[in-house]
Amino acid sequence: MRSGNRTFIELARREQLARCAVEVIAEAGVAKASMARIAERARVSVGVISYHFGNKAGLIDAVVGEVARSAVELMEPLIVSQPTAALGLRALITSNLEFMRLHPDGIKALLDIIRADQGVYAAQGGKAVEDVQKVLHWGQRTGEFREFDTRVMAISIRSAIDAVPPMITPDLDLTAYGEELADLFERATGV
Repeated sequence: MRSGNRTFIELARREQLARCAVEVIAEAGVAKASMARIAERARVSVGVISYHFGNKAGLIDAVVGEVARSAVELMEPLIVSQPTAALGLRALITSNLEFMRLHPDGIKALLDIIRADQGVYAAQGGKAVEDVQKVLHWGQRTGEFREFDTRVMAISIRSAIDAVPPMITPDLDLTAYGEELADLFERATGV
Protein backbone atom coordinates (compact mmCIF):
# COMPACT_ATOMS: atom_id res chain seq x y z
CA MET A 1 0.00 0.00 0.00
CA ARG A 2 1.44 3.37 -1.00
CA SER A 3 0.87 6.79 0.52
CA GLY A 4 2.16 9.38 -1.89
CA ASN A 5 5.50 7.99 -3.00
CA ARG A 6 6.12 6.01 0.20
CA THR A 7 5.15 2.43 0.95
CA PHE A 8 3.46 1.37 4.16
CA ILE A 9 6.80 -0.11 5.32
CA GLU A 10 8.66 3.12 4.57
CA LEU A 11 6.09 5.11 6.54
CA ALA A 12 6.37 2.67 9.46
CA ARG A 13 10.17 2.98 9.40
CA ARG A 14 9.95 6.80 9.36
CA GLU A 15 7.57 6.67 12.31
CA GLN A 16 9.93 4.34 14.20
CA LEU A 17 12.90 6.63 13.54
CA ALA A 18 10.93 9.71 14.60
CA ARG A 19 9.94 7.94 17.86
CA CYS A 20 13.59 7.07 18.53
CA ALA A 21 14.53 10.70 17.84
CA VAL A 22 11.88 11.85 20.33
CA GLU A 23 13.32 9.54 23.00
CA VAL A 24 16.89 10.69 22.42
CA ILE A 25 15.95 14.39 22.31
CA ALA A 26 13.86 14.02 25.48
CA GLU A 27 16.82 12.37 27.26
CA ALA A 28 19.77 14.35 25.93
CA GLY A 29 18.35 17.51 24.37
CA VAL A 30 18.28 18.38 20.70
CA ALA A 31 21.87 19.66 20.68
CA LYS A 32 23.22 16.28 21.83
CA ALA A 33 20.79 14.19 19.78
CA SER A 34 23.17 13.28 16.99
CA MET A 35 22.05 11.17 14.05
CA ALA A 36 24.54 8.52 15.25
CA ARG A 37 22.90 8.44 18.68
CA ILE A 38 19.43 8.23 17.17
CA ALA A 39 20.56 5.52 14.73
CA GLU A 40 22.03 3.55 17.63
CA ARG A 41 18.72 3.79 19.53
CA ALA A 42 16.84 2.62 16.42
CA ARG A 43 19.43 -0.10 15.75
CA VAL A 44 19.98 1.13 12.19
CA SER A 45 22.80 2.86 10.37
CA VAL A 46 22.99 6.63 10.02
CA GLY A 47 22.48 6.00 6.30
CA VAL A 48 18.97 4.69 6.98
CA ILE A 49 18.07 7.96 8.71
CA SER A 50 19.64 9.92 5.85
CA TYR A 51 17.66 7.88 3.33
CA HIS A 52 14.35 8.66 5.04
CA PHE A 53 14.95 12.26 6.20
CA GLY A 54 17.97 13.59 4.31
CA ASN A 55 19.68 15.04 7.38
CA LYS A 56 19.13 15.89 11.04
CA ALA A 57 17.05 18.95 10.14
CA GLY A 58 14.69 16.74 8.12
CA LEU A 59 14.39 14.35 11.04
CA ILE A 60 13.73 17.20 13.46
CA ASP A 61 11.01 18.52 11.12
CA ALA A 62 9.41 15.08 11.17
CA VAL A 63 9.55 14.97 14.98
CA VAL A 64 7.90 18.40 15.29
CA GLY A 65 5.24 17.43 12.77
CA GLU A 66 4.53 14.08 14.40
CA VAL A 67 4.23 15.46 17.94
CA ALA A 68 2.08 18.38 16.80
CA ARG A 69 -0.16 16.06 14.75
CA SER A 70 -0.61 13.68 17.71
CA ALA A 71 -1.48 16.58 19.99
CA VAL A 72 -4.05 17.99 17.57
CA GLU A 73 -5.62 14.54 17.08
CA LEU A 74 -6.13 14.22 20.84
CA MET A 75 -7.14 17.78 21.69
CA GLU A 76 -9.10 19.24 18.79
CA PRO A 77 -12.11 16.89 18.97
CA LEU A 78 -12.38 17.46 22.72
CA ILE A 79 -12.30 21.25 22.31
CA VAL A 80 -14.64 21.69 19.33
CA SER A 81 -17.24 19.30 20.72
CA GLN A 82 -17.89 21.50 23.75
CA PRO A 83 -21.21 23.33 23.83
CA THR A 84 -19.76 26.51 25.38
CA ALA A 85 -16.55 28.50 25.09
CA ALA A 86 -15.91 28.13 28.83
CA LEU A 87 -16.02 24.35 28.47
CA GLY A 88 -13.94 24.65 25.30
CA LEU A 89 -11.25 26.56 27.18
CA ARG A 90 -11.35 23.99 29.99
CA ALA A 91 -10.99 21.19 27.42
CA LEU A 92 -8.11 23.02 25.75
CA ILE A 93 -6.20 23.31 29.01
CA THR A 94 -6.97 19.87 30.42
CA SER A 95 -6.35 18.08 27.12
CA ASN A 96 -2.93 19.74 26.85
CA LEU A 97 -2.04 18.35 30.27
CA GLU A 98 -3.51 14.98 29.30
CA PHE A 99 -1.31 14.95 26.20
CA MET A 100 1.69 15.66 28.43
CA ARG A 101 0.67 12.78 30.70
CA LEU A 102 0.34 10.39 27.77
CA HIS A 103 3.36 11.65 25.77
CA PRO A 104 5.91 13.16 28.18
CA ASP A 105 8.88 12.47 25.90
CA GLY A 106 7.12 13.94 22.88
CA ILE A 107 6.25 17.19 24.61
CA LYS A 108 9.67 17.49 26.23
CA ALA A 109 11.38 16.94 22.86
CA LEU A 110 9.08 19.39 21.07
CA LEU A 111 9.64 22.17 23.59
CA ASP A 112 13.41 21.58 23.54
CA ILE A 113 13.42 21.79 19.74
CA ILE A 114 11.37 25.00 19.76
CA ARG A 115 13.58 26.59 22.43
CA ALA A 116 16.84 25.54 20.73
CA ASP A 117 15.99 26.66 17.24
CA GLN A 118 16.52 30.20 16.05
CA GLY A 119 13.07 30.91 14.65
CA VAL A 120 12.44 27.92 12.36
CA TYR A 121 9.70 26.64 14.65
CA ALA A 122 8.49 30.00 15.97
CA ALA A 123 5.37 29.52 13.85
CA GLN A 124 4.53 26.44 15.95
CA GLY A 125 4.33 28.57 19.09
CA GLY A 126 2.44 31.29 17.24
CA LYS A 127 -0.10 28.75 15.98
CA ALA A 128 -0.62 27.44 19.52
CA VAL A 129 -1.34 30.97 20.75
CA GLU A 130 -3.75 31.59 17.84
CA ASP A 131 -5.63 28.38 18.69
CA VAL A 132 -6.16 29.62 22.25
CA GLN A 133 -7.25 33.01 20.91
CA LYS A 134 -9.95 31.33 18.82
CA VAL A 135 -11.53 29.89 21.96
CA LEU A 136 -11.20 33.23 23.76
CA HIS A 137 -12.85 35.10 20.85
CA TRP A 138 -15.65 32.53 20.90
CA GLY A 139 -16.25 33.23 24.60
CA GLN A 140 -16.21 36.99 24.11
CA ARG A 141 -18.69 36.72 21.20
CA THR A 142 -21.10 34.68 23.32
CA GLY A 143 -20.67 36.90 26.38
CA GLU A 144 -19.20 34.09 28.48
CA PHE A 145 -15.86 35.89 28.80
CA ARG A 146 -15.26 39.47 29.86
CA GLU A 147 -13.44 41.93 27.60
CA PHE A 148 -9.65 41.53 27.66
CA ASP A 149 -6.81 41.44 25.18
CA THR A 150 -7.11 37.93 23.79
CA ARG A 151 -3.47 37.83 22.70
CA VAL A 152 -2.21 38.67 26.20
CA MET A 153 -4.57 36.09 27.75
CA ALA A 154 -3.70 33.44 25.14
CA ILE A 155 0.04 33.94 25.71
CA SER A 156 -0.56 33.69 29.47
CA ILE A 157 -2.52 30.45 29.06
CA ARG A 158 0.07 28.93 26.68
CA SER A 159 2.90 30.00 29.00
CA ALA A 160 1.20 28.37 31.99
CA ILE A 161 0.71 25.15 30.00
CA ASP A 162 4.21 25.17 28.51
CA ALA A 163 5.79 25.70 31.96
CA VAL A 164 4.59 22.26 33.09
CA PRO A 165 6.92 19.80 31.25
CA PRO A 166 10.11 20.62 33.19
CA MET A 167 8.19 20.02 36.42
CA ILE A 168 6.80 16.62 35.46
CA THR A 169 7.72 14.00 38.01
CA PRO A 170 6.06 10.66 38.80
CA ASP A 171 4.21 12.23 41.74
CA LEU A 172 2.79 15.19 39.76
CA ASP A 173 -0.88 14.54 39.07
CA LEU A 174 -1.29 16.12 35.64
CA THR A 175 -5.06 15.58 35.64
CA ALA A 176 -5.48 17.53 38.88
CA TYR A 177 -2.97 20.12 37.69
CA GLY A 178 -4.95 20.60 34.49
CA GLU A 179 -8.21 21.05 36.38
CA GLU A 180 -6.61 23.59 38.73
CA LEU A 181 -5.12 25.49 35.79
CA ALA A 182 -8.51 25.44 34.04
CA ASP A 183 -10.17 26.78 37.22
CA LEU A 184 -7.60 29.59 37.39
CA PHE A 185 -8.20 30.72 33.80
CA GLU A 186 -11.96 30.29 34.14
CA ARG A 187 -11.82 32.92 36.88
CA ALA A 188 -9.43 35.09 34.83
CA THR A 189 -11.66 35.09 31.73
CA GLY A 190 -15.11 35.05 33.32
CA VAL A 191 -17.58 37.88 33.53
